[in-house]
Amino acid sequence: MKFFYAFLALWIMLIGMYFVNPLGPASADPRARLFGYMAYSIPSSSMAPSIEAGSHIVVGTFAYAFSEPETGDIVAFKAPHVDTTFLGRVMGRAGDFVAVRDSVVHLNGRALEEPYINAEITTCRYSEYPETGIPEGHLFILGDNRCNSLDSRAYGFVPKGNLVGKVVFD
Repeated sequence: MKFFYAFLALWIMLIGMYFVNPLGPASADPRARLFGYMAYSIPSSSMAPSIEAGSHIVVGTFAYAFSEPETGDIVAFKAPHVDTTFLGRVMGRAGDFVAVRDSVVHLNGRALEEPYINAEITTCRYSEYPETGIPEGHLFILGDNRCNSLDSRAYGFVPKGNLVGKVVFD
């Protein structure tokens, strides 16, 4: 009988954790909310050459439960107004000023060195973005494949509440 009550208590705790979602990943998947990890197969080349299409990655969904995203982190997130999970690199956080000029990202007035992008392709549809301050509670996220990425240049800032987690294995 003790086993039954222990088993029942475990299930009640797991169900409670799922619905309360205390660690906050923006995913309804039980693996994300209960175990802290999600596996994804990457369908597009928006993060190439860092993460190629067809690659498999693991996202730590509890990565930001007790810390903040850092500039340069590769994250999985729900894009505003779309219920699809995207992958991108955090390029700016709340309070930062970000601009894209000639496909070069400028953070707080300084051009960023980005050895992870394909330097051969520098001019594309979204090669310009005016300097803008990032509002509180938001992030500016870009794909590494700048000419083939739907990111903050197209749909704006991403609320931190839309983060699913940080890529921990690619």
